Amino acid sequence: MPILLALFLVLAVVAPLQAAEDTQTSATSAVKADVMYWEGEEVIVKEVSGRELRLRVTAETKITGVAGGRLKTGDKVAAQVASDGHALSIAVQIPDGGMAPGAR
Repeated sequence: MPILLALFLVLAVVAPLQAAEDTQTSATSAVKADVMYWEGEEVIVKEVSGRELRLRVTAETKITGVAGGRLKTGDKVAAQVASDGHALSIAVQIPDGGMAPGAR
């Protein structure tokens, strides 16, 4: 009987901790901002509100809408960002004119 009680207590503690970790790693947010500059493996962007963010870009980050996969200063982007600041995806937004920047 003491073994069952111990097993129950262990499961009662471990299961909620695992659920909390899963929630934290799956929390993402959408960011729309202008690219300011690169600093190492981070791209610094500025939201319309004026808040600056550091987005960590790795080989796993999916970048679309830009030639060569390299963002440049002034690009307008929409990004999906994990709670730890890792950019999951970044898409360059096409201006209202309908053409990508520099496509003329």
